[in-house]
Amino acid sequence: MSREANFCPRCGAPLTWQQASGRLRPVCPQCSLVVYFDPKVAVLAFIVHEERLLLVRRALPPHQGQWAMPAGFMDYDEDPQQAVVREVLEETGLHVQVERLLEIFPRRDDGQADLVIAYACAWLDGRPQAADDADALGWFARADLPPLAFYPSQQLAARWQKGLLG
Repeated sequence: MSREANFCPRCGAPLTWQQASGRLRPVCPQCSLVVYFDPKVAVLAFIVHEERLLLVRRALPPHQGQWAMPAGFMDYDEDPQQAVVREVLEETGLHVQVERLLEIFPRRDDGQADLVIAYACAWLDGRPQAADDADALGWFARADLPPLAFYPSQQLAARWQKGLLG
């Protein structure tokens, strides 16, 4: 995802690219404001129930029609664990509890997140139902996983298939 800034958010002047804090950044020549692009942070839920992994089929690009673990973007003022609980509920109708942090993934593919915080979660209650940006969901056995979109889902599923995650 490219980042753009054309006008100063403080005074409205056109920005120019200048060296600031060790790299080229948009800087306002009028008021000297330096624009820093904040990373996009997503959260991901790794949910296994009765030896089956929960996946959702994406209803929207990127990777529309492909399977991935429930995930989504954090809001700027949101706790990451609350964000993953919210995202799972929005996409699957399930209430989950965060069990532990699994990994923080940097961008490795054409996803839109710069960082993905992956949590192991346990299903507490709720009726599975695809919603929001998922058009289907399914519980998959280790030997029956579909091809997965996004590096974090691919990596975690591969570890689970090898018995390294449970």
